Amino acid sequence: MGRSIAKNSLNPVAFLISMYFPPEPGGGAITAWNRASILSKIGYAVFVLCAFPSYPSGDVTEPKYKGKFFYLEKMDNVTLIRLRLLPLESRGQLRRFILFLNFIFLSLIWMPKILRITFNIELVYALAPNMFSCLMGFIYSKVTKSFFIYEVSAFWPEELAAYKVKLYSALFFFGKIIAKISYTLPHMLIVISNFAQEYVTNTYHPKARVYPMHIGVDPSRYPTRTRELSRKELIEREILPPILEKKFIVLYSGVITNVTNVEILFYAADKLKNSQQDIVFLVVGEGEEKERLEEFRKVKELNNLLLLPFQPSIMVPYIISAADVCVVPLSRGQIYETTVPTKFFDYLACHKPLIGICGGELAEIINSNHIGITVSDGEIDKVVDAILNLKNSPSLIQSMEKNTDSVLEFFSLYTLASRLKEVLNKEITRWKAN
Repeated sequence: MGRSIAKNSLNPVAFLISMYFPPEPGGGAITAWNRASILSKIGYAVFVLCAFPSYPSGDVTEPKYKGKFFYLEKMDNVTLIRLRLLPLESRGQLRRFILFLNFIFLSLIWMPKILRITFNIELVYALAPNMFSCLMGFIYSKVTKSFFIYEVSAFWPEELAAYKVKLYSALFFFGKIIAKISYTLPHMLIVISNFAQEYVTNTYHPKARVYPMHIGVDPSRYPTRTRELSRKELIEREILPPILEKKFIVLYSGVITNVTNVEILFYAADKLKNSQQDIVFLVVGEGEEKERLEEFRKVKELNNLLLLPFQPSIMVPYIISAADVCVVPLSRGQIYETTVPTKFFDYLACHKPLIGICGGELAEIINSNHIGITVSDGEIDKVVDAILNLKNSPSLIQSMEKNTDSVLEFFSLYTLASRLKEVLNKEITRWKAN
């Protein structure tokens, strides 16, 4: 690739900052891909500053990155500028903090080369990690004199409560100050839900306008697959055991942490292991809680629960399509009422009925559109009842699957791109006038 790739493009240049990006698993990478796609759809030549794919293990395994510290590559219409981070597993607050600082440091060190490649940036979009990317976005926008968007995809320090970190009170106090400062830097703020918009506006009172934009999904990446053919494919690839071919599968796919609250499915599996042997719980993912939950599974002899590692992204549509019901569990607490996670949109794209262990905006979406059943965190008996209700009512499942069509259109990247283009034109016009 040439030294100034952007010179060959007639489109305005958008520079997206996200430490996470596919083929990495997890919501951060998916969100970054969706934002890059949306910017491309509304006419930008998109460059993404991200890390070499190593989340969550810290290991860079693809041969093409061997011996490289800076790497350019194309993914569809997006140009990726990858930086090699320290080989640390993304586990624990201290290691994550070190990785975040590492990303900032390298972003500054490589800035002259990055600016030569991107040439004439007109829009800087800071995404991940929270606040750290905001600082980098602010610096890049000042240097390039470009319009600056900061997306608050998660609330820090508010979410520290779920991780039970030491010195929480002190971190929360200083974290709120830093967060408030970060909200003063951009020309425009984006959050991932309507509830989040209300929270930021009422809590931090930023000068910049706050716009909600859900994470969304590209339906074309999830072509329609039948449950039967998906299971057959996964069994042939030896991802699923043959015994699951005729079972009623309850799926969770995603990171396994305190925040995602996956353990409630293990308790539900324990309640059903003797009475409902045709129901199987499938948990696919990695995270800090996985080892503990694996031990819980062994102690409780949960033969009705299968725990798998993250699978290649190409297999995710097969795994979701193979399920009968998908579960979206969230931690309790007001701050998580603002969350609509990526897994919800993945499930939606595969037209799956949902069990939401949640409140707030996600529960409102599920209930108002009749695409699933919601219960509150900790209500294990109600989770079990919801599973049995859906298992024993094929017509209810079919109705919920049909109801996903209009919801999917509302949250498609094409629809989100149209909305963003409208507000972006308005905000950039206002910024240029000042």
